[in-house]
Amino acid sequence: MSLRVNQVSAEYRPNGAPGKRVLEGVSLHLAPGEVVGVIGPNGAGKSTLLRLLTRRLEPSAGSITLAGRALADFGRFELARHLALVAQSPVLPVGFRVAEVVSMGRAPHVGLFGVTSQADRVAVAAALEATDTARFGARPVETLSGGEQQRVVFARALAQQPRYLLLDEPTNHLDLRYQVELLGYARAQARAGVGVLVVLHDLNLAARTCDRLLVLDGGRLVAEGAPGAVLTADLIGSVFGARVRVLDDAGTPVVVPEFGLADAGLQSLESASSGDGQSPTLLEP
Repeated sequence: MSLRVNQVSAEYRPNGAPGKRVLEGVSLHLAPGEVVGVIGPNGAGKSTLLRLLTRRLEPSAGSITLAGRALADFGRFELARHLALVAQSPVLPVGFRVAEVVSMGRAPHVGLFGVTSQADRVAVAAALEATDTARFGARPVETLSGGEQQRVVFARALAQQPRYLLLDEPTNHLDLRYQVELLGYARAQARAGVGVLVVLHDLNLAARTCDRLLVLDGGRLVAEGAPGAVLTADLIGSVFGARVRVLDDAGTPVVVPEFGLADAGLQSLESASSGDGQSPTLLEP
């Protein structure tokens, strides 16, 4: 069961005004068991892509399919049994305990009267365990730190038992420990066969976490490939307008801003090569 975006364009029409196109002819393929990162500058269309995949926005051109079936044919609850979203700034309901919030992820699976089954309880317990939130499952969510709350949101998404997990800048406002933990949970889900699509600003976290990277710029897909092939000084300079050096850490690229480095003898990676010998797929604008 694959998730495919085929030459999709999207635009916003605020208050009936002429449409402002924010994505143009973007295609991607996400398979079970892989982590694909979406990177690009602010306003590149990254979050818009996730809005399309969750049907909060309909494409103005192109198509999106899940297992060969048009996404538009899925009902809201049916789609939620396949796709789960961890939003950039999620709002947790005040007055509920952690385990209760995680149980809300079972909503697409429960019957008409909302009666939970043994399977629901097992799924919630597994989500709490996988995210190390079981130990404070009885605490009100408003008493948790920001990092702990983000783990609860992640656990709620896992309780949906989705085939695909969509993460919209999930590490924003988190310290390094929670960033690493959260992306570690995402990698664990991929090993279990879940397809993960993650929007990230931090290029070094993207390089460490993702199997492939998609680069958006101005609403267009401008490059795609393994992190070592995509994250070159030339491409980063062109897309982000930043001068960097790209170092090779055992095949994983490390992006370092050029200012303050003087010349410490650090070598940039060659633009067209990577640690694994792969090259990016560059797309003409």
